[in-house]
Amino acid sequence: MAGISVLALSRLANKPAVTLSAVGLALILGVMRVPFVQYLRPVGDLYVGLLQMCVLPFLLTTIPLAVRSAMTSGTGGDVIRKLLIWVGIVTGGVAITALVLPTIIFHLSAVDEGTIARIGALVGNSANLNDVAFSFAQPHAGGADLTSGTGLLAIVPTNIFAALSNNDSLRVLVFVAIFGIEMVLAERQSGQSVFGAMRHIQLVCIRIFDRFNILVPIGIIALIAPRVAVMGSEVFAVLAMLAYAFLASSVAVLIATFVAVMVSLRHSPRFVFPILLKPIMLGAATGSSLICIPQTLETMKDELKTSAGPCDLFIPVGMATLRCGTILYFIVVTLFMGALIGREFSVLDLALVAALSTMASFATLGASGLAALAPLAPVLRQFGLSYELAVPLIIILEPIANMVRTMVNVAIICAIPALSGGREAGMLIPVAAE
Repeated sequence: MAGISVLALSRLANKPAVTLSAVGLALILGVMRVPFVQYLRPVGDLYVGLLQMCVLPFLLTTIPLAVRSAMTSGTGGDVIRKLLIWVGIVTGGVAITALVLPTIIFHLSAVDEGTIARIGALVGNSANLNDVAFSFAQPHAGGADLTSGTGLLAIVPTNIFAALSNNDSLRVLVFVAIFGIEMVLAERQSGQSVFGAMRHIQLVCIRIFDRFNILVPIGIIALIAPRVAVMGSEVFAVLAMLAYAFLASSVAVLIATFVAVMVSLRHSPRFVFPILLKPIMLGAATGSSLICIPQTLETMKDELKTSAGPCDLFIPVGMATLRCGTILYFIVVTLFMGALIGREFSVLDLALVAALSTMASFATLGASGLAALAPLAPVLRQFGLSYELAVPLIIILEPIANMVRTMVNVAIICAIPALSGGREAGMLIPVAAE
């Protein structure tokens, strides 16, 4: 009975009405700058910590199980091929959306001298909010960091636990993938297997996540409200064009994602929206794609009945490597900086912006905070745009931008398995549920 009650509470806490109410309350408290919201920061940090503590054991079980399924299944190659095709199609769609909508917005809303003056004043005062130079120099303080490395060494997980604690998702993924492959090969050689025990550990992790999901409304408020309070509403008034272009592009991608999942799995909008909203809003609250892996797998496989093969194989890997939200953000920022100085982008320029932003997104793997924005520099400088001017602006918007980027990342990762695999064979959704 206790398990049933916990599951019921978890589902209640994750209902879209509860989630959206928590987001709305957090935004209101943040905009009003209610003094006590800053005391919620430790609560938000505790919530993220609780979720993070089971990510490593979950990855250590989920990815090897997915690798085993792919290596022992005769359809593994076909699944991978379809996934790669849809990754290319979806990434291209995101890039096109990020190019078209902002271009229209910036063309219709030309930057006047008053806006440029206010942006200049805001940049000048931004040092009071962020010490940009210190933040970028801090990782290099005290000599060379041999654990970070360069080139191939940058993805070698010399300390898997340190990699997870530093949110170094690429190193975690490399270790777990190698570990999973060797487990399958060892099973073939010795005939002994621990995959049954790993399924049990995976189930334990899912049960723990279900219990922590009860705290989702509290976590959302504690994570979002302090960020909004620090920024204030006047920031969006000054940077309205950038904020509107980014939000419009993100909303368009999110809507397209809902439609893609709905059509691919042959579900009604009323059925898909509340279910898909759960992992997306968890991503918005935590700002971490890795934390969303268990919720996303449960949502896609158990609730939306997506084909298990693509979900098991792609969702953990996609969450750690594919950054469509970052691609979108880098494109929009580049176009915005061009609009500030009146730079025109040709069709070839726009294609180059998309290509460079896509490549730069892979350079953000394993990075967080300001370090995750550093790969934007070569994109801007390719077109003669000032990265030094862009940094204070994007830092000001970063708390909200990171939330939206993670939402886009999670939504895209949900859509690709649905597009490539469709609904699980033989799985039917009761008419009443739809």
